[in-house]
Amino acid sequence: MKNDEILSQITDFCRRSDMAETTFGRRAVNDGKLVHRLREGKRITIDTLDRINGFIATSTPGGVAPPRGLVVPPEKRDPRGNFRFFENRQRYLLFVHTCSEKRVIADRVALELGAIHPRPPALRVFDAGMGDGTVLARVLRAMHGRFPHMPFYVAGKELSLEDVRLTLDKVPDRLFEHPASVFVFTNMYYAEAPWLTPKNSAAAASMIWHEVALRGASSGEFEAQIAELGPFLEQNWRANLSPGNAMPIYERPVALVLYRDDHRFLLDSIIPRAGRTEANFDLVIASQPYRAKSSVNFRAKRIIAPLARALRGGGRLIGIHSHGSDPGLEMIQASGPEKILSPSAAMRYCAR
Repeated sequence: MKNDEILSQITDFCRRSDMAETTFGRRAVNDGKLVHRLREGKRITIDTLDRINGFIATSTPGGVAPPRGLVVPPEKRDPRGNFRFFENRQRYLLFVHTCSEKRVIADRVALELGAIHPRPPALRVFDAGMGDGTVLARVLRAMHGRFPHMPFYVAGKELSLEDVRLTLDKVPDRLFEHPASVFVFTNMYYAEAPWLTPKNSAAAASMIWHEVALRGASSGEFEAQIAELGPFLEQNWRANLSPGNAMPIYERPVALVLYRDDHRFLLDSIIPRAGRTEANFDLVIASQPYRAKSSVNFRAKRIIAPLARALRGGGRLIGIHSHGSDPGLEMIQASGPEKILSPSAAMRYCAR
């Protein structure tokens, strides 16, 4: 079907149902700008077309969903009680996992290691948006090569439960190669995560602090114990939608601390304790696929500024930002109506 035919079908349905076009897009395919993109000439996939037809058919009295393809009916659920982070990012993930973007980013971050000068008792790194942990794992390998005998304090922020699980899958090998490491993962905001301290007193009172000393000496043993954290993460690593701006927020702040039990004595001064934490990072990584609707002012005040304050003297903050305006963006956006970020990355770094 051509865009004009699809638009005519949607317009007729909205007129009969007294439904706004943006509402139709959200209910049919979870995209409030669907109709707007169609009018701009954007293409949609067969699956999206099936979902549109299925929604119209099932929402029309006596209607029957078309047999073509698999129709996915719109989910009716309370997002505050069952929210899944970034459900519309599949195409971005498909892109980053079928190209060398993460390797290139990690290689660029690793160049900063030559410009940092760690101080006792540890080299401190903060990943401001771990994703699936691929970039962080590669950077940690480079860190081990340059500082093989120096203790590491590795902290990371991530709101997505799925990404935290993927990152934890990479921790056992890092602990085996570099046993003098402390990992701290949190779901807190950028202004809170480096210090592991919620700004809101109510959030601070409900904070979950979970410390795990992993026993054994092999990556297999570490992996088995980390896998046992599944129920804990499922119960506590939850996200809601902000009633003010519909942005994802944590339900309860969580700090998960992991280290090897046989190195507890060596790491005692590095392991953070609830109420007694510091930032003072040697390296902060801000590699994020910012969504286009996020303004530059918002990023500067809410993301970059707090991260800069988390640096120690001489520390390095490196930001990798997808900026768009290139052929790669056009090709990816042509594959569907969802707003996809550019594959190109504009790299900027600053030192404090």
